[in-house]
Amino acid sequence: MNLAVDIGNSIVKVGLFNQESLVLKGRFATHPRKEADEWGILLINWIKNCPEKLKVDKVIISSVAQSALIPLREAMKRYFKLIPLELNFKLAGIPILCDNPEEVGADRIANSVAATKLYRLPAIVIDFGTAITFDVISPRGEYLGGVIAPGIQLATDALWEKAEKLFPVEFKKPLRAIGKNTENNLISGIFYSFLGGIKEILAKIEEEIGEKATVISTGGWGKMLRKECPRIDEVNPILTLQGLNFILIGLQVR
Repeated sequence: MNLAVDIGNSIVKVGLFNQESLVLKGRFATHPRKEADEWGILLINWIKNCPEKLKVDKVIISSVAQSALIPLREAMKRYFKLIPLELNFKLAGIPILCDNPEEVGADRIANSVAATKLYRLPAIVIDFGTAITFDVISPRGEYLGGVIAPGIQLATDALWEKAEKLFPVEFKKPLRAIGKNTENNLISGIFYSFLGGIKEILAKIEEEIGEKATVISTGGWGKMLRKECPRIDEVNPILTLQGLNFILIGLQVR
């Protein structure tokens, strides 16, 4: 079994694969920081949730949070007797056509690899996380680059932290664009500013690549925003884990 681990700024996503089939998935908070023993016990108990007996043979990790990577890496050695493979651009298996390929986040590489395996190209992957990232894959399966924008939670938290008279509201579609009170003003402004930004970025990317792309969303808000943005063709919440697993399978075959 292959264990894929995606360490994000807010959430650690894990998936256990039998070849290309996802057998078990889980989500854990990145913070507060956990020690190696805590991660080890947590993952062992998570695997026990599966009715069939499972054995982890290989581990691959993508990480944007070093504080979680170090203890999790030690947990894999201590509790599973495995040395995890840490994804970087050299292991991508696809051309990374950027000025500095080492700057491309491991999760973005995994998303792009999954897109090349699962969808018609060219493709654009939107990942709704702490940041909203757009990754562009050419018709030939090359990673062309992308866009990074503030995430929904990050941007809205900053708004009420800096504006004394404002307050948190739920991210949802408003009943109407014109709000009649502060709460509805905020709901409308936040929702439509993000929705409009997504549509504009997609339009500009397709203008530059010169053709229509398959648009895949993953991460927290993808399912909700697809209803309002017809350009999103697919919602795949496990895209990053699938990409990690594809990379690990490819390395095993070589």
